[in-house]
Order: sequence, then C-alpha cells, then structure tokens
Amino acid sequence: MNKSLRVLLIEDSEDDTLLILRELRKGGYFPVHERAETESAMRSALSSQKWDIILSDYNLPEFCADEALSIFRESGIEAPFIIVSGAIGEEKAVQLMKAGANDYIMKNNLRRLIPAIERELKESEDRKSRRLAEDSYRKSDFVVNASRDIMALINKSGICETVNSSLCKIFGKEEQKEIVGHPVSDVWGNEVYEQKIKPYLERCQNGEEINTEDWFDIEGMGSQCFEINYIPYRDNNGVVTHTIMAAHNITNRKTAEQDLDTSYRNLQKTLEGIVKALSALVEMRDPYTAGHQNRVARIARAIAEELDLSEDAVQGIWVASLIHDIGKIRVPADILSRPGHLSSVEFELIKEHPRTGYEILREIDFPWPVAEIVLQHHERIDGSGYPQGLKGEDILFASRIIGVADVVEAMTYHRPYREALGKDAALDEIRQNKGILYDPLVVETCVKVFMEKGLTLD
Repeated sequence: MNKSLRVLLIEDSEDDTLLILRELRKGGYFPVHERAETESAMRSALSSQKWDIILSDYNLPEFCADEALSIFRESGIEAPFIIVSGAIGEEKAVQLMKAGANDYIMKNNLRRLIPAIERELKESEDRKSRRLAEDSYRKSDFVVNASRDIMALINKSGICETVNSSLCKIFGKEEQKEIVGHPVSDVWGNEVYEQKIKPYLERCQNGEEINTEDWFDIEGMGSQCFEINYIPYRDNNGVVTHTIMAAHNITNRKTAEQDLDTSYRNLQKTLEGIVKALSALVEMRDPYTAGHQNRVARIARAIAEELDLSEDAVQGIWVASLIHDIGKIRVPADILSRPGHLSSVEFELIKEHPRTGYEILREIDFPWPVAEIVLQHHERIDGSGYPQGLKGEDILFASRIIGVADVVEAMTYHRPYREALGKDAALDEIRQNKGILYDPLVVETCVKVFMEKGLTLD
C-alpha cells in the first residue's frame, strides 16, 4: 500500500519534477506535491500547507538552495530538507549540510532518494518525540521513558532527580534507582562532568537554553557524538529549579560528514594534480610563455577576491586560469615560439585554441564550468572577440576576469614577437578599452589590485 507523502519541490524543471515524482512512486509513496521555483512561491507554499519533506534543486533562475534553505529555516517548519541537484560540488554540499540541509542527492543517482527520505523521516519523528518529551519536562517532574534519547532532570546541586530508561541503558544500569539521587559527575565521570557538562548546567541554571554537540567515550560503544539540549525547568513562579538534559546520538551523521570532508579533500588533491599537469604540458611546448598561466591565475584570483566573490567562485576562476591556454597544445610549437608577425592563416590557427581547450576539458567533471570559462576567455564585450563573438553579459563573468588578466600579463612580459611592454602600458590598455573590449568593473578592480593593493608577479 502506498504511503501518502506531502512534498514541496523547489524546482524549475517540469521534466526533473516528473522524474522525482516517479522515483517516489517507485519507492512506495503516493506524493501530494507542489512545485515552487521563486522565493514568493516558496513562501506561499510554506505558509499554506503542511509538508512532510522539502526537496530543493541547487540552482534556480531566480534564487538558489542557500536562499531556499534560509527561507525554510525562517519558517520554523519541522521537516527534512534535502538537496536534489544536477550539479553541486562536495564543498558546497558540506556547507549546505552544516547550514541545516539533511542530505544531498545527485539527479543522476536518484536511487539514493528513497533511502535518504526514509532515514530523514525517521529522524524527524525522533526529533518530534524528543521535543514532546522536553515539553513534558516543563509540565511535570518525570522523564518520558518512551524516548530513545537519553534524558535527565537535574537539580541545582547537580543531582539526577529523574532519568529515563535510555540513559540507564547507555550506562549499563538495569534500574533508574541506580542513577537517581546520584551526582551527574558519578554518572559521566568527574573529568567529563567538569569539562563538558558543568559549564552548561551553570549557564542553564541562570535561565539560558543551550544546544550543543560533543563527543563522549561510552563503554561498549566507543566514541559517540551527542546533540545535547540543556533546558531550564521553572516552577510556577518562573524560577529555575532544575535543568532538563536531553541528548540525541548523532554519531552516524557526524561520521558521514567527516567522510564527506575526507572525500572532498582527496578529490581536491587529485584535481590540483590534474590541473598542474595540464598547465605544465602547455608551458613545456611554449617556453616563451613559461609561467604565463600561473601569473594570469594570480591576477585573476586577486581580482575575484577584491570583488568579494565566494570562495567557491574564486577557486573555480583559479583553476580555469591555470589551464586557460591548454588548447595551444594543438598549435605547432614553431608557430608559438616564432619571432616576428604571424601570417593570417597562422593567427587563425592560434585563435582556435579556446575551442580546442573546451574540447579537451568538457569531459572532466569539474565542480565549476571550467570548459566554458576557457572557451570564452578571448571574447570581448563589444562582440569583437573569438571564437563565438559573444557580447556583454553573454560572456561568463569568470571569463571576463580571466580575459583582462590575460591581456595584462601578456603585455607586461616578453613574447617572441616583441619585447615586454610593461605593467603601465598593460594597465593603460585596459583603461582605454574599458567598456569597449573589457568589463568596466573588472578593469577598475584590476587596476586597483596593482596600484592600490600592490600586487606583484615577480
């Protein structure tokens, strides 16, 4: 029998919506859904309906998963929030999970969707159970034993007055009376109590409600991570008399996050090695521009950082800059290093290097659109660039940054067909063609990083 599931889809693609709904039906659910692709539509949906789960794409035309997650958290609604995306880097996925997303699923791997939903719905029910138990604490002097979380009612002297069966079980006690009436320091151990529990109890007794996470060594279980709530318990006059301590085991979740971090770091090392190898390959064939790509990358990164772009965007620009001339491996070496002017045929051959670079890079699964950035780095905002003759906003902003950095570096340093013109001449060139060939904001920022910030390349 299919289980009813109320699903809010933050998704701009009707086709992807149908694929997700089909996957839910295959998994035994009967989805009642609404699709929202704008901020206003999402806010309206959140306020007009109760949802069992939120499934959000990462990139939408008018807003992104970061904003969707923020709107969701503002609503105060209790439901799992899962990213379902066609393109998202592991670093960004980690950031979103730390910001409150419960999981992320790639659209090309939707078989993970049903297990993730089932796990998160169960976790959501556990959280609701814990919250109900905590509410009961505020109204009575006993702990709800049905909760799988460990819970205790602690007086101002640090004595456990009431505990639940889950707390007894985790410490190997058969009856509550083996813990009730004993100090918390006896239960957890004095060192753990002094370092990890007592400071929070003291703050809570002063009326502060606290949520924290910490690792504890539990006999027979090893190192376990708990999300712990310390809640002031007040009498009828509003005076804090006890602390409610409720701890939820989140070891599996934290281990998954650590594995994801490790996987991302390993991927980054591999990616850096590939990029450096590709960059070195170009410069081995073109000794006159040895260091060119690295210097362009330094200029482009300085511009991107000065523009206060996100860390992820800066990293993407850095990577694309390091291999922006990879397409030159198809140009004969004697043309690349020949002194003097090139013939029109030879120049047309060189002009193909952005397209060649795109063909080489498009099959590599970078977290950023590196192939497209490389393809467009010789486009100019008046449409006079190559290979596509793109104009203005049609050119990726990252390509506009690398295009300016490329010109400045090329004019500053020696080339086979001319002597170095110097930094001043290079900056004059981009100033004179600001708004014609080069993006005005990028030009102004490039001049600033050299003239005011003191960027040097030697």
